[in-house]
Amino acid sequence: MRKHISFTKKLSKLILSINVSIESYFNKLKVFLTSITKKEFITNNKVILSLGALVILTFSYFLIPTIYDKEKLGKVIKNQIFNKYNINVNLIEKLDYSLLPKPHFITKNSIIERNGKKIGETKTFRIFISINNLFSFNNFEIKDLVLEKTDFNLNIESIFFFKDLFNIEPSKNKIVIKNSNLFFNDKKGEVLFINRIFESKFYYDLNNLENVLWSKNKVFNIPYKLIIKDNKFKKKTFTEINSRKLRLNVQNKIDYKEIEKSGFLEALFVNKSTDLSYKINKNSLSFVSQNTKNNYKGIIDFKPFYFSTDLYYQGLNFKNILKPDSILVDLINSEILKNKNLNANITLDVNDITNISELNNLYLKFSIQEGDITLSDSNVMWRDDVKITISESLLSYGENEIYLTGKIDFDFKDLENFYKSFQIKKKHRKKLKKIQVDFMYDLNQQKINIDNIKIDNTNNLKIEKHIEKFNKAGGKIFNKITFKNFINNFFSIYAG
Repeated sequence: MRKHISFTKKLSKLILSINVSIESYFNKLKVFLTSITKKEFITNNKVILSLGALVILTFSYFLIPTIYDKEKLGKVIKNQIFNKYNINVNLIEKLDYSLLPKPHFITKNSIIERNGKKIGETKTFRIFISINNLFSFNNFEIKDLVLEKTDFNLNIESIFFFKDLFNIEPSKNKIVIKNSNLFFNDKKGEVLFINRIFESKFYYDLNNLENVLWSKNKVFNIPYKLIIKDNKFKKKTFTEINSRKLRLNVQNKIDYKEIEKSGFLEALFVNKSTDLSYKINKNSLSFVSQNTKNNYKGIIDFKPFYFSTDLYYQGLNFKNILKPDSILVDLINSEILKNKNLNANITLDVNDITNISELNNLYLKFSIQEGDITLSDSNVMWRDDVKITISESLLSYGENEIYLTGKIDFDFKDLENFYKSFQIKKKHRKKLKKIQVDFMYDLNQQKINIDNIKIDNTNNLKIEKHIEKFNKAGGKIFNKITFKNFINNFFSIYAG
């Protein structure tokens, strides 16, 4: 009997949380139950019978949706979803009703469309409903929507789809997307990369009068969180991107009261803060940094798309930047930059490379012309002894491979000091001014092939044979000891 009493109490609490419309009545019942002793409750059969009847009636009320006409119900749900959220859902399979955790309908393998175009397919679609007036089919009302295991294809229609979700009308309802994927495809329909959506929530914050998007994601194996808040009364938007793995936090504020929008972006990366202000008009975006040590400026034209920026850093760490699992290599592997409509010029000027003491005064010129990526005219100093210039270069894609090919010039400014740095034997120290070499670097395998070496514009047969052996051995020199041995052997062979 005690177990029966315990079950009755738990069931009463469940009913209290579900049935909001009769909450006051249940509260009175709770007071009544707590005011009597267990002995009195056991002896009072009328109370038990009344409570049992109440439970049966309550369950019967919540089970009313099971007898709805499912065909008519599907049409009502579809129309309400479209009218409330501008979402066109094709409900292919039957609707099932579930009472817990809250009353809702569930269906499988639904198609999401916008303007007659399929933008996604969801494996599980949950439609939560209002518990008020379940007796009346005509007053049936949907509330929260939950899309689980949904695959979206990113295109112009899906972009507006997410925009519509974000601009949800003021209410207590929310839209949730769980365990889903956002596919970025090229023109041929091939997947460039995938943004994994662990959980996204679209809702209206009634306290702050803001549309809110909260999302937990992963892209390029990098987890990150995204928060967007838009206050239409103040005409201000706040965006935050946070990635613990990258130790990156970016916050952006936009004021769109005027025709020319203004904004301020602040980025914290590995405990270093960077900020910039920008302005957006109809056809372009211009920006400039506020930091005196590390500064940059640039412009983005929208029609036609063109991006240009100049970046300056007093010191920058290049550790692991070219490793196969780095974000730069992942971005290049995605081929998202290999777009015929993409044109950009980025210059990076770095005074000091902090993790490589021998390198300084880096000038990197990254150019994209109709999808062709080059690093031509980039240069860096090896101490003060040698100026290393990439005079020609092109990033090319093979089958599961990415190559950077081009020509490198080594201009010796202080040859004797260079020899001393590498401990070249005096008998091997021949006078020269310039070395030219063609190269092909495999970004994924981190291997380099070298050929067509010219020393002061002259080929050397012995050097060419030495390079052939180096290429056959694997072409790996990104190790201090290996690199030093390579340099010593090179000048030893050149000296005869």
